[in-house]
Parts: sequence; C-alpha cells; structure tokens
Amino acid sequence: MRGVVLGLMLVALSAQAAPMYRWVDESGNVQFSDKPPANAPKSGVSELDKRGMVKRGPEKQLSDEERARQQTEAQQRKDAQRRDKALLQSFSKPEEIDLLRDRQVEALQGGLQTNQLRRQSIEQRLARQQQQQQRLLKAKKAVPADLDAEIAVSQKELADLDADSKNKLADIDAVKRRADADKKRLAELRGPN
Repeated sequence: MRGVVLGLMLVALSAQAAPMYRWVDESGNVQFSDKPPANAPKSGVSELDKRGMVKRGPEKQLSDEERARQQTEAQQRKDAQRRDKALLQSFSKPEEIDLLRDRQVEALQGGLQTNQLRRQSIEQRLARQQQQQQRLLKAKKAVPADLDAEIAVSQKELADLDADSKNKLADIDAVKRRADADKKRLAELRGPN
C-alpha cells in the first residue's frame, strides 16, 4: 500500500513540475495540455506554471512595418557604434577634427574659385556668340543652326557651373556641421578630462 501511495505522489509531483500549455484551437475552443500542439503556431501558445499562471505568453506577431522598423533601428544602432569606434580611433582631440574640417573646406573653396574662373571664360564666349547672333539678326540674315547650338551649350555650361557651385556651398556647410557634431560626440565618448 505504501508503494502505491508513494508512486501516486511521485506521479503527482512530476505532473506539477511539467509545464502546461494553453492555446485556442481552430474551432475557437481553449485547449490545455502538457505538450504544445504540433500544428499550432507558437504565436498562439501560452506556457503555464504549476499554479496555472502564464509563465510565457504567446510570441507576438510583428507586422511587416514593425519588423522593418526594428531592423532599421538595429542597423542605425550598428552604424552609430561603428561611427563612434571610427571617431575614437581617428581623433584623440577636437583640434584634429578642426584641422580635417579646414582641409575639406579649403578643397571645396578651391573648386568654387575654379568654377568662378571657368564661369568668366564661358560668359565671355557666350557674349561673343550672342553679339554675332545679334549682328546677323540686324542684317536680316539667317542665324546658322550651329551658332544657336553653341549658344545653348554655353548656357548649359553656365547652368551646370552654377549648380555645382551651389552644391559645393552646401557641402561646405555639411562639412562644418559634421565637424561640430563629431567634436561634440568625441567629447561625450572621451568624457571629462
């Protein structure tokens, strides 16, 4: 008799130690078992403790947008860590960032000066082309198609130079902003000295 009671107690104890699972089947009925259902997705199965309380809830299903947002955030964290590491390895003090900024700005300003010189040359050529066009029009002669094409090319070159100069000015501002942000971040990473 004692053996039977002891056996029943062991079975009861082992049943209490085994986890229980709860899920809703395809008919909408709540099901309980000591094993998770083989065909149910993990997203709908809860694991219960020995008191019947939810130990681990169903895995949350993420929408495509949420999954994409989490991936983007994870990539941004990795990129920030990589930038921080590169910043610490590249610069030991803020003055080094200033030197790099000044070199980059100087190179961009050199490009602006080159554009100004080229612009003057193209403006002079365009003025000659337009004068020739006006002389022909005053003389009531036909303007050759190649002269019109040359004027159009000169005007496009000027527009392209203006766009490039505008981009270079924006790049100078971006270099300065990036240098300021890098100096601030370097100070945060290095901490008080």
